Amino acid sequence: MQIARMRGAVVIGTAREENHDHLWKLGAAPVVYGDGLVGRVRALAPGGVDAALDGAGGHALEVSLELVADRRRIVTLVEHARAPELGVATVQGRRTAERLGRYARLYAEGAFTFPVRRAYRLEEAARAHREIETGHGRGKIVLTLA
Repeated sequence: MQIARMRGAVVIGTAREENHDHLWKLGAAPVVYGDGLVGRVRALAPGGVDAALDGAGGHALEVSLELVADRRRIVTLVEHARAPELGVATVQGRRTAERLGRYARLYAEGAFTFPVRRAYRLEEAARAHREIETGHGRGKIVLTLA
């Protein structure tokens, strides 16, 4: 969200109501997900939605398909198997030292925040992965090296 905002996007984020303050702080207009989501997003963006990033799959991806006219402007992080049949993209960006360095500089300059939910020692990687699989929580899970 923060990078999209830096690039000039108006961002709408979906979350449970108790997480809406967090979305506001990240620069996104929050909406509650679930039944009626299409209508709530259209109320915030009456001119339409240009692109969508699907991080949940299932119903969330179906909502994106309904809201975004050009399916090539929908990226799913989770529905990789369905992406080709639906005509949506998956994340294809290459991870490079140059790209990481650019984001590290932006972070150091205070251009965006990088919330960390919890740090685990490398030996606890399985436990960290189980926490990620819950699909809940704010911030990144970080593995640390001793």
